[in-house]
Amino acid sequence: MIPAVGDVVLFRSDGVRDTDGLRGLIVGIEPRKSILARTDPSQKSGYRILGANMDQAILVFAVRGPDLNLRLLDRVLVAAACGPMDAVICINKMDLVSGPAEVEGALVPYVKMGYRVVLTSAIRGDGIDELSATIAGKTSILAGPSGAGKTSLVSRIQPGLELAISDVNASTGRGVHTTTHFELHRLVSGGYLGDTPGVREFGVWNVSKERLAGMFRDFAPFRLDCRFATCTHSHEPDCAVKNAVEEKLISRERYDSYIRILDTLPDERSMNNSPSERGSPRRRDGAGRKR
Repeated sequence: MIPAVGDVVLFRSDGVRDTDGLRGLIVGIEPRKSILARTDPSQKSGYRILGANMDQAILVFAVRGPDLNLRLLDRVLVAAACGPMDAVICINKMDLVSGPAEVEGALVPYVKMGYRVVLTSAIRGDGIDELSATIAGKTSILAGPSGAGKTSLVSRIQPGLELAISDVNASTGRGVHTTTHFELHRLVSGGYLGDTPGVREFGVWNVSKERLAGMFRDFAPFRLDCRFATCTHSHEPDCAVKNAVEEKLISRERYDSYIRILDTLPDERSMNNSPSERGSPRRRDGAGRKR
């Protein structure tokens, strides 16, 4: 198992200290309580762990530049639920719209599901105090599309980190990758905050067709009332979830996101039977712990 940022590792020190601290050899990894992962876009199979042992994922999306992408948000929410970890929705660049009303309508389904939504502007400082209070004392990972302003928010939350910031590409309207790797920053308020490289697509990993509905909070009041216990809420008759969509009890946009994700997933029987990434490695004597 390859170490990921946030892992608690077992290491054996060689007694040498350099500019990065005490040198040593990693000999094991403690069991993970959570991971945020996605499929690896460079491979037909495989995955990338964005961070391990996080308490929460702060999902940062811009209201404009780039435009708010709710389908991508839904995918990252599934990954957080699979983690498992709490998720907070942060909508940044509120200085680009006339007021909260321009975005609040699109976020109503998420508020109803109980997700915390924080509206911010890294330029003006809107919502920074609320976001800072949300992450204080916790280990949090920022995730979202390129150009949404994750790095700018980190710099606002804790000035002095001197993180690089890039503008959105003027010709494409897409964000430019500023953060090229994931690292955790120790917060003066307690806890850690990690800024991940931006994404333009997010493949759901380690979720089967049968498990997906359980990660859509808005399906919970209805999915057990379907005619078939194995209902995938896609083509089956007498589906309570589909009926709820028609009755506008579930957002049509959320249901469409569900179907799009469902079509990319394997069924339970064909899921990879390789050992889980959350498996416990063997301990070795003479090792210490390091995060």
